[in-house]
Amino acid sequence: MTKGFTPLSGAKVFAIMAPALGLLSVAWPLAWAPPWAYAVAVAAAAAVLAAALAGWRSGPVLAVAAAVAACAFSRAGTAVLTAEGLFILGYLLAADAPAGLTRPGPWLRQQAFGGAAGLIASGAVLAALALHQVSSVWLTAAGLAAAAGAYLVALPLSRASRPDSLPGSPPDSDVDVQ
Repeated sequence: MTKGFTPLSGAKVFAIMAPALGLLSVAWPLAWAPPWAYAVAVAAAAAVLAAALAGWRSGPVLAVAAAVAACAFSRAGTAVLTAEGLFILGYLLAADAPAGLTRPGPWLRQQAFGGAAGLIASGAVLAALALHQVSSVWLTAAGLAAAAGAYLVALPLSRASRPDSLPGSPPDSDVDVQ
């Protein structure tokens, strides 16, 4: 008797995908980076592995910060930096996946809005940088405003800011009416 193919559970897929994307995010800019970036990349790779194996919650943040620093000082082209941004987006999404995820479909559908926003933003930046326009303060300010707006749109609402009352009912007041 032969056994059939048993697909991996969602938790196992993300347990494999997160460190793979993290190491790719760290290693990708090294071909264009200055020599000091290799030492930073080793520390970032250690952070990726610590996050994957020991559950260190700050690991992905440090790894991405090191990858961004390597990209900032690299001689990489626009397409390479765009790909790096998408690798970082994928890594952060995979690293943020819930630990006991058995069915990834619903969770991935919740992440689709942020993923689509990242793809659109990467495409817009790639197109804007391909134009070779003269640098402008207003263009920079508009880019920063667009990035801040995209962050605020993608930012989930905290539970503390949501009213616990039914829709349409007046909010609770601390004023004692007699």
